[in-house]
Amino acid sequence: MIETLDSVCIFVKDQDRAKDFYTRLLGFKLFRDMPLYPGAPNRWLAVIPPGGGTQIILYQMDENWQHYREVQGQSQAMSFKVSEIDALYAELSARGVKFTEAPRHEPWGTSATLEDSEGNRLLLVQDPGGTGS
Repeated sequence: MIETLDSVCIFVKDQDRAKDFYTRLLGFKLFRDMPLYPGAPNRWLAVIPPGGGTQIILYQMDENWQHYREVQGQSQAMSFKVSEIDALYAELSARGVKFTEAPRHEPWGTSATLEDSEGNRLLLVQDPGGTGS
């Protein structure tokens, strides 16, 4: 039986820079940071949004994932459910997070797009009720 979504992957060029961005600027929790295997040049680096259970793997591109090379630094077709999006936009902007789109209010909800340290674009979405839940 499938129970829940465990993880998603975002490809990054610099795992340390991405770790700093997601933990320090976005406030995600560090879940795991360990070598993929003994002697591996990159790590299994996972962060979790506050209150979330799905791991976001910040994966450094290697030869096993070359077919994803073109998506690195693009929109990741992933959204994060948020509350109080206007306040969050102001807070993250003050921390230095770059937004490619300010909050846009639509009948289905409100969205904003940010760019991470690696150029990946991530969507923040608030339900029309304004609570994010």
